[in-house]
Amino acid sequence: MTAKEYLSQTVVINHRIDSKLEQAVELRNLAMKVTISFGEDRVQSTKKQSPMEDIMVKLIDLEEEVNADIDELIRLKAEILETISGVEDINQQVILEKRYIAGKTWEDIARETGYDRSTIYRNHGKALKEIEAIINNATLCD
Repeated sequence: MTAKEYLSQTVVINHRIDSKLEQAVELRNLAMKVTISFGEDRVQSTKKQSPMEDIMVKLIDLEEEVNADIDELIRLKAEILETISGVEDINQQVILEKRYIAGKTWEDIARETGYDRSTIYRNHGKALKEIEAIINNATLCD
């Protein structure tokens, strides 16, 4: 895994969480459309779950998945922050944190740090090389 792939893992998990949250909204909207049938009860039939119950079960399962993904995201961000702290230059650390932890665009990072984009890119490249060395060193130690 390259340094960029390692650092970008949080972006993937964030997208997965966002997707599941959108699915949860759709399930809630669907649940509001479901109608309840008040037909005759049969004496000797197997009770089938109502459409509302099916949707609610799916919604609960989806929310549990979202919570698990959020826990993983928090764990991963802490791990990545620890790795970023191994970069010697504090300005490079800030760039990595803003890009991979806060999810900022290059334009936002340039505006917030006061550097031009070419300086941001150059420092980012140097920082990635240090992250690569940190990752490789950690892999050798395992």
